[in-house]
Amino acid sequence: MEKPFEFDDFIFDGDVLKGMTRKGKDKIKNEGLFDMVVPTEGPDGTKIRVIGEQCFYRRKLNSVVIPETVEEIGYNAFGVNNLTEVEIPDSVKKIDAYGFYRNKLADVKLPANLEFIGDNAFSLNEIGEIHIPDTVEFIGVSAFYKNHLQEVKLPANIKEIDMYAFRKNNILEVEVPAGCDKLDHRAFEENTVVKQG
Repeated sequence: MEKPFEFDDFIFDGDVLKGMTRKGKDKIKNEGLFDMVVPTEGPDGTKIRVIGEQCFYRRKLNSVVIPETVEEIGYNAFGVNNLTEVEIPDSVKKIDAYGFYRNKLADVKLPANLEFIGDNAFSLNEIGEIHIPDTVEFIGVSAFYKNHLQEVKLPANIKEIDMYAFRKNNILEVEVPAGCDKLDHRAFEENTVVKQG
């Protein structure tokens, strides 16, 4: 079976996937290819480690497969698409700001080694439940803003939770681990019961 995408549909820069060429973009538009399998390596065999800034921004994607080589998902990499679920490989340590902003995500599996969830990384989705791995130390501004969360177990190693991180959900109470030095008082709704561990 011929692969729908080829090397010349993408822009590579060493181990960074920078985006799509005009040919790649046209292919999505003209052939209605809204299921993206992100390439594992560039044409020279370099493994893809970073999905770059705005790489697949506004591409109308319905699904995406992210390879096990990726360690970082860049700013707005998958922002404003139609993704309903995504499995992020355990190799990913950092999801930058707006990484999956404004999709239709209901189901997200976060990577086991994740350390950083950037501002608005998952805001404006439909996430009903989320398991945040204990390795996460930072959750940015509005990271999970406006989803369908009713409860969240905060990671044991969390150091900082920024403002509006979990606003516009339906979280009645939450326990904050003792080691969390910076918890913005606006991270949750005013009426969320916040217990410090």
